[in-house]
Amino acid sequence: MKKWSESKLDKDLIRKLNTQYGLPVFTAMLLTIRDITEKEDIEIFFSHNIDLDDPLLIKDMDKAVNRIRQALDNNEKICIYGDYDCDGVTSTAIMYSYLDSCFADVMYYIPDRNDEGYGMNKTAVKKLSSEGVNLLITVDNGITAINEIEYAVSLGMDVIVTDHHKPLDILPTACAVVNPHRSDETYDFIHYSGAGLALKLIYALDDNNYSIIENYADLAALGTVADIVPLYGENRKIVKSGIIALKNTERPGLSDLIEKSSISEINSGAIGFKIGPRINAAGRLGSPYDALTLFLTEDEKVADEKSEILCELNKSRQKIEGDIIKDIDEMISADPSITENRIIVLASEKWNAGVVGIVSSRITERFGKPSIMISVNDEDCKASGRSVSGFSLVDAIFACSEYLVKFGGHPMAVGFSIKKEKIDSFTKAVNNYANQMDYMPLYTMELDCKLNPESVVLDMVQQLKNFEPFGCSNPKPLFGFFGMKLDRITPVGGAKHLKLSVSRGKARLNLMCFSTIPSEFPYDEGEILDFAINIDKNEYMGKESLSFYVKDIKINGFDVEEAMLELQDYELYKKGIFVNEKHNKFPTREEFASVYRYLKSSDKERYSIDALCHRLSLGVFKLLIILDIMNDLKFLDYSRCSDIIFVRMCKVTGKTELSTSKVYRKLEEEIRNAR
Repeated sequence: MKKWSESKLDKDLIRKLNTQYGLPVFTAMLLTIRDITEKEDIEIFFSHNIDLDDPLLIKDMDKAVNRIRQALDNNEKICIYGDYDCDGVTSTAIMYSYLDSCFADVMYYIPDRNDEGYGMNKTAVKKLSSEGVNLLITVDNGITAINEIEYAVSLGMDVIVTDHHKPLDILPTACAVVNPHRSDETYDFIHYSGAGLALKLIYALDDNNYSIIENYADLAALGTVADIVPLYGENRKIVKSGIIALKNTERPGLSDLIEKSSISEINSGAIGFKIGPRINAAGRLGSPYDALTLFLTEDEKVADEKSEILCELNKSRQKIEGDIIKDIDEMISADPSITENRIIVLASEKWNAGVVGIVSSRITERFGKPSIMISVNDEDCKASGRSVSGFSLVDAIFACSEYLVKFGGHPMAVGFSIKKEKIDSFTKAVNNYANQMDYMPLYTMELDCKLNPESVVLDMVQQLKNFEPFGCSNPKPLFGFFGMKLDRITPVGGAKHLKLSVSRGKARLNLMCFSTIPSEFPYDEGEILDFAINIDKNEYMGKESLSFYVKDIKINGFDVEEAMLELQDYELYKKGIFVNEKHNKFPTREEFASVYRYLKSSDKERYSIDALCHRLSLGVFKLLIILDIMNDLKFLDYSRCSDIIFVRMCKVTGKTELSTSKVYRKLEEEIRNAR
């Protein structure tokens, strides 16, 4: 269940953009929704200008430039200390290849995800010192490596930190700390990826700025999109330039990977869903050096070998991810209460540490809650978490740092290591932190606006192209078709997907609902539904037509926000906290009877909460309490997975009093005490 947030349209402003600037109404509408309404801002948004702002305005950038130039002049040995994800590998490739082109004595080092974990470690620092490294440049890490950098300095090395992760209260004792999130930073734009910062640094080092963009924007775009940083401001320029560079890349490794990934059109979606995962697969399951070599090699044979490795690793990643999801489904089936926590924390010794971050994203999307997945071993267990907008997961783990070995991240994504024996204590602590809020932020889908299905035309798709690249903070526009009658449900693609034939007024549309089999679809033909959809075009035999892709569905008129808040009340009640006086009215016998009659007469076993509440005219709290009582009395077997309810009716003989249920008596007592 997801809350739908619809943007409010300023019709006067839309008309102004249409008349004064000659913009199509649809384009003007989307610009107002994104709060891009001034002429200068509109021109910048649609501009193809590749010039970046002065990087020397970023705190300590001048110190970093001066120290690197000194190292180049003195032929000092430099090491680029990177990270194993796509952002870290592209950052490493940018810094290394640029310094190598300057004839620097430069090397690189990327820690092993399993043996070393994220960021700097003293063993690696000591090794690099013994190899004669004078200057250590971190990319996409280093901001929290206080002790490791002190150790490097004690060994006679200078350190330059370039990182975009959240700093601690103190900064490392490095000769330069380039991080836009520093508390004393005054630079206008702060949302770079690690690769974006690396690009800014070499932009500051070189006099030929055009050459820097032309030669390195492809790598910076990969890191920027893959790390899911906001795609506005300079990030939008970087990705726009990078997409152009990728279309004409002279890197044989990237060219070969694009071909093997079956990419028909290079855009931010292709980067995020096809190229990025293959680069990440190297660090998750193999060696990040394979991905780094792919970027750096000029040998076509090596390029072919490395791209093949990355594609095979990505296939393995997909299988491992699927196996972990199945494992989690079994865990939840055995103990559905796991999902009632405000932050879902799961751990297993069977899980590959390199994949838990992807799995966490899936779990957060499925349950609409922050989640943390932990790969357990006898040493430091590796964990990764994802959040929902409005809840800073990095603040939550910082508040529970006493249980952790190493940690870091962003509001929406975190990573940390933890001792096995501390997992239970951490799980309680991080949920206690979340329980301090009256209500958790609701998992929200941002709709750009409602559309009249009769007014959608093919030209709209072309106008949408001008808003690319899409990504974080500039998502692909999501529209609402409201009050649509579901006329027919047709399985397609071997019954792995559904085609939904819908209508309203004169409009007759076919909507595609991917990765949904008929038995999992919770709505009935004839129901009036609201659809959240993406619009695109399809080309077949030279003819273009509109395509509609379903992203979410709800019963027309159903108050999802109220339902989600009631669900939070119910989950707190299950933990012994009766939080809301509006639930002080006990279900009536008629309500029990109507639920029982409906379920007994239905041929389904799977229901969505919104559909069931709508059909029975009940709120979520009351519906779930009734089901709990019936389950307790063995009228039915019932379980819930997020907003999906599974019910099997039991054979009932004789008459059973509701008051014999422990759940019933407990609720009676809670209501009596609350009054």
